[in-house]
Amino acid sequence: MKTMSRMATNEYIGTKRRLYATADRTKRIRILDEVCETTGYERKYANRLLTGSRKFRERKGRGKTYGEDVAVVLKKVWLESGCPCLPYFKAESRRWVDEYSTQVAHIEPSIREKILAMSDRTMSRMLSGETRIKPGWAKGNKRSGRGGRNEVKNNTPCASGESIRACNVPPGDVQVDTFALGGGNPSDNFFWILDASDRKTQWTVLSPTWNRGQYATLEALKHIEGKFPFEIVSLHSDNGGEILNHHVSAYLGSKAKQTFLWRSRPRHSNDNAHVEEKNRSSGRQLFGEIRLDCPILQDELTKICDDWSDFRNFFCPCKMLVEKTKRDDGKGYKCKYDKPKTPYQRVLDDNVLTPEQKDSLKAYKARLSGMDLYRRVRKRLRKIRRIQNVYTMNKYAGKDLSPFAARPALALRATPSGTAGLHREGTHNSTTNQRITITEKRRLSVQYLANQKPPSYLESVFSI
Repeated sequence: MKTMSRMATNEYIGTKRRLYATADRTKRIRILDEVCETTGYERKYANRLLTGSRKFRERKGRGKTYGEDVAVVLKKVWLESGCPCLPYFKAESRRWVDEYSTQVAHIEPSIREKILAMSDRTMSRMLSGETRIKPGWAKGNKRSGRGGRNEVKNNTPCASGESIRACNVPPGDVQVDTFALGGGNPSDNFFWILDASDRKTQWTVLSPTWNRGQYATLEALKHIEGKFPFEIVSLHSDNGGEILNHHVSAYLGSKAKQTFLWRSRPRHSNDNAHVEEKNRSSGRQLFGEIRLDCPILQDELTKICDDWSDFRNFFCPCKMLVEKTKRDDGKGYKCKYDKPKTPYQRVLDDNVLTPEQKDSLKAYKARLSGMDLYRRVRKRLRKIRRIQNVYTMNKYAGKDLSPFAARPALALRATPSGTAGLHREGTHNSTTNQRITITEKRRLSVQYLANQKPPSYLESVFSI
């Protein structure tokens, strides 16, 4: 690193230039190494100075605009807000700074103004080398699915969920998928997470389901429906049996406004691309690769999923692809995105809600705080890990696991899929009632799939 003054550097380079001109190749290499080590210059620049091809001059530059005090506060605010990408952090920087100053620590007015005036590129340079800390950061696990023949699957329309660009569809075009919380070990029973994401607004909701059973997945889907601020018009999934079954299709067919059910093409993983990406950004960033198989965690998982969904929907901006064109040289595509907005802002901008629904959503948003939600999520995750660790130790030690048994109202469906009627409250455990229930569900399911029609914006996708 250069420590000499401008005058000293000028004299030093002049002396070495005279030696460099009369030296042989071996001595020139040694002189060049010495100059680079002494001045801190790049080798090519030092060579040009010594040969006289370039005259030495000192570039003063404009100096630093933001000092170390600003960098320290910026890092603390960024960590408390969940370490978002810097373009998204910049889009909501005023709100994050205000929440930090009111909930965590006071920020000097001069530092506050500098942070708000800072561009996302400058923030990126100041936070270069900092580790992004997520509640359960880990690489995404491989996606699992179910093969085999499926009567519902064979009668469900099949097309790519990305046939129409997301910016051209109305709110309500939802994609669903599941990912495992098995810690890489698919044996025995454990929790799964059902992930539903709207393509237009990117409103995303998570809900836990035990063993990815059909009945348990249906209950999670009902919970997710209640968390969406608008109606689900179409439901697109992969070819897994957790969604493509008589329980789900009969439920969709019994609704007053029926939801259009369709699926991805076999062996086309990008047909469900939006929710596959959300599995990582919304799901794996929360849980990582942890294994959760303690039955009493159902309520805690539901609460943490609700809090995390609110944090992502109300306080985390995202971008949407609005234009994609082939490059002039034919190599790749040129993509254009809109400005970062939160899913909450996108819902309000799309005018899909009635005035009463807008007021209700705004009132709900006013009661939330991004940093408070993020701290609550981390606290719940620590509690879940403590309970799971105790359960795992008792399980492998052969101790009594009755304190960890699920309450009767949940029963968590440890039995195979399709036997949910045996556990439902208020029903008799008779084979006749179960057969009638399953037969009726199959009839409603087949009737719904045979008569369903795609929404108007999807008619071009299924036209012959």
